[in-house]
Amino acid sequence: MDPAAIRPSDAAPGAARARASHGGTAVLAHMSDVHLPPPLPVRPRDLLNKRALSLLSWQTNRRHHHLAAISDTIVADIAADAPDAIAVSGDLTNFGLTQEYAAAADWLEHLPKPAHVVPGNHDAMAPQAWDDGPALWSPWMTQRSSDLPYVRRIGPLALIGVDSAISSPIFMAYGRVGLSQLARLERILKALAPEGVCRVVMIHHPPRAGLVPWRKSLLDHVLMAETLRSAGCELVIHGHSHNSTISRIPGTDIPLLGVASASLKSEQPLRMAAWNRIAVSRDERLWHIDVTRRALDPNRGMHTQSQGTFERPVAA
Repeated sequence: MDPAAIRPSDAAPGAARARASHGGTAVLAHMSDVHLPPPLPVRPRDLLNKRALSLLSWQTNRRHHHLAAISDTIVADIAADAPDAIAVSGDLTNFGLTQEYAAAADWLEHLPKPAHVVPGNHDAMAPQAWDDGPALWSPWMTQRSSDLPYVRRIGPLALIGVDSAISSPIFMAYGRVGLSQLARLERILKALAPEGVCRVVMIHHPPRAGLVPWRKSLLDHVLMAETLRSAGCELVIHGHSHNSTISRIPGTDIPLLGVASASLKSEQPLRMAAWNRIAVSRDERLWHIDVTRRALDPNRGMHTQSQGTFERPVAA
């Protein structure tokens, strides 16, 4: 079976098995691509780039499909579950404007649990200074770009946030991690291995081919996969594709978990707004990563769309 076609129901069963306690459990809520409603009107001087086309797309199409009421429903469902933390894998904004970053910061501040975020391609729509954009999310990310990837400890889980957001030409939405981040990521993953934590890497662009068109791809996905294969990790989570999918990092058995946009209204089940509940526990030898996908139903309520468990060896 093509790994890109694997569904959570195809993952190993066993979410309810009894497990010995080795460092407790952690529950992470993963959501992505919220595309919060932009502050309008946009100043003309902010439209002297590809933002002009993106604004046209928002006004004529995307605003009818990315709905704040839907993302509010997703957040309310997460709040009812009371996870330990929320991971947001990019595209909180539409045009990457400073005022959008500020509005997203307010949204992050009011999430029901501590949040951790990485930027997406929409958040890097046009070139801008770090202080005018990502720095506004420093409480949920890092204060300096040189500190990327960053690490957050959540019980037995270590969340590693990787920034793949770069400005791209018109009609493109690709990303890049870059050699500096890749080198730091490898050091971080290797340093965490002997600590006996579950290493979860969060990135916006999926680090494998085939999940998005080339123009939206991660340009250095081969190098990213090589880094993960060399250093090891237990799970990778991503956004960007607006699809709820499970695949693998090429050349490894590392699960790669994508999630649909948290605000998208769609007739396609795997594109309907959703979030992933990721519960991590372990015994002497294995990590048990239970994944429950919660998705919007046609009546605008929430339901469990699929469940499954990944078993990953505890790093030595």
